[in-house]
Amino acid sequence: MHYIEESKKSVQEVVDTIQEIVSNYSFGVLHIHNVKNTLNSKGIDFEKECQILDVCNPKIAKEFLGQDMSMSVIMPCKISVYTDNGTTNIAMNSLTQLVDDLNPDFIELAQETQETLLQIISEAK
Repeated sequence: MHYIEESKKSVQEVVDTIQEIVSNYSFGVLHIHNVKNTLNSKGIDFEKECQILDVCNPKIAKEFLGQDMSMSVIMPCKISVYTDNGTTNIAMNSLTQLVDDLNPDFIELAQETQETLLQIISEAK
C-alpha cells in the first residue's frame, strides 16, 4: 500500500518545501535522487520529473536499528515527488506495512512515524 497526494505546485516547489519543513518534525533530508537528471546523464531520454527524497529522524532510526538491524532495509524513509499526466504527486509507501512484514514489534513506532511523514506531505502540498 502507498499514499499519494496531489499538489498544484511544481515538483521542485514541493521538494523545496519539504526541505524547508522537515526539521520542524525532527527529520532531515539525507539525499535527493533526481531520476530525470540521472537517467538523462546516462543517455536515456526521460522527460517526466521525479525526485525521491531520503528522509530520516535519527532518534527513530536508532530505536529501530538498536533492536533489529534488519530494519535497515527500509531506511531511510522515502518520499517521491513526480509528475504524471501533468499533475504533481507526492507519494510514500506505507511504513506500517513495511515494518509489519519485517518485525511487527515495531508497529506502534512505525504508525507514529508514518503519521508524521503524512503531516510533512500534507504541509508540503
